[in-house]
Amino acid sequence: MLLGASLVGVLLFSRLVLKLPWTHVGFSLLFLYLGSGGWRFVRIFIKTVRRDVFGGMVLLKVKAKVRRYLQERRTVPILFAATVQRHPDKTALIFEGTDTRWTFRQLDDYSSSVANFLQARGLASGDVAALLMENCNEFVGLWLGMAKLGVEAALINTNLRRDALRHCLTSSRARALIFGSEMAPAVLEIHASLDPSLSLFCSGPWEPSAVPAGTEHLDPLLEDAPKHLPSRPNKGFVDKLFYIYTSGTTGLPKAAIVVHSRYYRMAALVYYGFRMRPDDVLYDCLPLYHTAGNIVGVGQCLLHGLTVVIRKKFSASRFWDDCVKYNCTIVQYIGELCRYLLNQPPREAEKQHRVRMALGNGLRQSIWTSFSSRFHIPQVAEFYGATECNCSLGNFDGQVGACGFNSRILSFVYPIRLVRVNEDTMELIRGPDGVCLPCRPALLGPQVLFSSVTLLIAGPSQPAVHWCTSVLWILGPSSWDQSRLRPQLCALFPSCAHRAVGSAASRGRPEDPCGEPGQLVGTIVQKDPLRRFDGYLNQGANNKKIAKDVFKKGDQAYLTGDVLVMDELGYLYFRDRTGDTFRWKGENVSTTEVEGTLSRLLNMADVAVYGVEVPGTEGRAGMAAVANPTGSCDLERLAQLLEKELPLYARPIFLRLLPELHKTGTFKLQKTDLRKEGFDPAVVKDPLFYLDARKGRYVPLDREAYTLIQAGEVKL
Repeated sequence: MLLGASLVGVLLFSRLVLKLPWTHVGFSLLFLYLGSGGWRFVRIFIKTVRRDVFGGMVLLKVKAKVRRYLQERRTVPILFAATVQRHPDKTALIFEGTDTRWTFRQLDDYSSSVANFLQARGLASGDVAALLMENCNEFVGLWLGMAKLGVEAALINTNLRRDALRHCLTSSRARALIFGSEMAPAVLEIHASLDPSLSLFCSGPWEPSAVPAGTEHLDPLLEDAPKHLPSRPNKGFVDKLFYIYTSGTTGLPKAAIVVHSRYYRMAALVYYGFRMRPDDVLYDCLPLYHTAGNIVGVGQCLLHGLTVVIRKKFSASRFWDDCVKYNCTIVQYIGELCRYLLNQPPREAEKQHRVRMALGNGLRQSIWTSFSSRFHIPQVAEFYGATECNCSLGNFDGQVGACGFNSRILSFVYPIRLVRVNEDTMELIRGPDGVCLPCRPALLGPQVLFSSVTLLIAGPSQPAVHWCTSVLWILGPSSWDQSRLRPQLCALFPSCAHRAVGSAASRGRPEDPCGEPGQLVGTIVQKDPLRRFDGYLNQGANNKKIAKDVFKKGDQAYLTGDVLVMDELGYLYFRDRTGDTFRWKGENVSTTEVEGTLSRLLNMADVAVYGVEVPGTEGRAGMAAVANPTGSCDLERLAQLLEKELPLYARPIFLRLLPELHKTGTFKLQKTDLRKEGFDPAVVKDPLFYLDARKGRYVPLDREAYTLIQAGEVKL
C-alpha cells in the first residue's frame, strides 16, 4: 500500500509539478520500485503478512476490550467476578507447598473477607497496604481483597532487607503491613524505625514471640470476617490497582504504578497473542511480587479462568515432577531458569509432561533450541516488557532468539522505535532539529543504492534535486544516507538531509543479519490505555523515563533503557540493558543502591558498580571497583556485612581494588573502560577478588581461578 502510494505520488509530482518527460518518469518509477525494496519488499511482505495480520488482530481485539471496559469503569475485581460466574467450582489456584486447592468461589470468598476486614479496621479506597509474603494462594487473595475495597497494595520484594525494605514501606505511605510468618525476622530488624501508627498483621504459623510487638494474627480474623462483597469503591479502569517495586535506573527500589487497565492489557496480550486456552494449567514458580508472576501468570487465572499452580520458589530438581503431578500445559520461565533446567541430569519426568508452551523472557538464543528440543516443548512464547513499560513485545510465531516484532510494512500501527544512543553515556543522539535519530533495521541497502543511482542519472540539475527530494521524503527518513548523497542535495536541502542516520560504517554492515542497535522507546499517549505511562509514585523518577521530541517535535516517549536490534523481517532481539541497572539471578540490580551500600561500609570510599558478562550465565554478574589508595581492606568482614545489607543477587561477585576512580567533569564515575576490562587478570593489573560461594568470602582471582570461572566450573 505504501509502495503503491509512493509510485502514484512520484508519477503525479513528476508530470504535473516538475513536468518531466515520460522517459524520465518511467525511469523514476523503476528506480523508486527498486530503491524502496523491490523484490525484497515483496519477500518481506510474503514472509511477514500472516504474522502481522495476526498481531494486528490481537492488538485490535485487546484495544476494543480496553475501550469498552474504560467506558463501563470496569476493574480487575469486576472482571474476576465474571470469571467466578462462568465456573465457580473450577480449581483456580493450587499451592504446591501444601497441595492446597482453591476454587474460584473460594478465592472470591477469601478476598471478600480481606476486603471486609480491612474496611472494619478503617482502611478505605485510596489507602495503601503493604504485602510482604512468599508465594502462596493467600498472597493472591490478599491483594485481590484489597482491590475489592479500593485499597492499593504495595507488593514488596521478599529479598529486601533493612534500608531498602524500610524505604519501600515509608515511600508507599502504607497504613498497614501484612507479612508472612516467614518474613517476621526481616520486619523485626526495622520495626523500631517504622511509623508507630502502622498496623501489623501476620499470616501463617503463629508464634507471638517471633513477631514485633503489637502484631495481630491475621488468619483467625479473616475467618470471622463477612464473606459478602463489599460496596463497590469509586474506582475505574485507569485508577491504581497496586504497586510493584522495581530498581528502575537509579537509587533505591521505586514503586511502579499498576492501574487496572495495565493489568488487563498485559495479561490479555499474552493470552490472545500466544493462543492460550481456558483449560490450560499454568505452572508459576516466579515471585508474585513481580510482574511476570503476578500479572502474566496469575492474571490468566483471574481474567481468563486458567488454573494456576503456584510454587513457593523455583526448584530445578522438582520442576518437571510438578508439571507431571499437576498436568501443567504452560510453564513460566526467565532465562536463567532455563539454564538451570538444562544443567540438570536427564530424568523421566521431563518426557512425561504435557507442557505445550514455555512462557517468559530472557531465553538466550544460544540455548533456545536446546531447551525446546530436550524438553519437547512445541512453543516458546518469549515476550519483552517491564512493569511500567508502554511498548511491550511478543514473539507470537516462535522466531528463535527474538523477544518480539514490529511490522516492517505497517510500522506506524504500533508506535515504537529504536533510536540511536551514545555508546559511552547512553544519551539519545539527536539531529539538528532536536528530534531523535532512528536506527536502521537490517539490510536496507537498496534504499541507499536508489539515492546514489538517481543522482548519478538525473545529475545536479535543480529539477532533479527537487524530484529526488520528493522521492526520499515519500520513502521516509530511513532511506537517507548522507554519506552517499550528492553534495548538491545536502547543500540545497539541509532541512531534509539533516535527518540522515549516519554512514553505513557507523551503524553496522548491510550484510549483518540485524541492524543498528538502539534504545527501544514507545510513544506516550495518556488518553490511550495501551500507550499511557503510569510511571512511579516518585515524580522525579518519572522524569528520567520520559524523553521529549523523540518521534517528532512536541511528543513524549517512554525510555526502556534497553538496547535492541531489528532484523530485516522486523523481529527484535534484546542486546543489552543500559543505565544503572543490570540483571542477575532473574532480578534487576541497581548499581546506585549497591554503590551506596559499599561506600558506606568502606568508610565512604569511591565505588563503581557495573555488570560483567560471565560465559554460561544469564544476565551480568555484579562487579565493584573500589578506590583503595592505602591497599588495606578487610574483605572477610566486608562479605559478612554485605550478607546482612544486600540480597544475594545484589552482592558483587567480583571486586577490583585500585588507587582511584576516574570521574567526569560533573563528578560522575566513568565505568565504560572498567566494564570493557572486566575481570580478566591478564587485562586488569589491579588486585582482583571473587566471591567464593562455598566459603562465603572473597578470595584472590588469579589466572587459574579465572580459567575455571570461564569454563563454568566455579559456582557464582
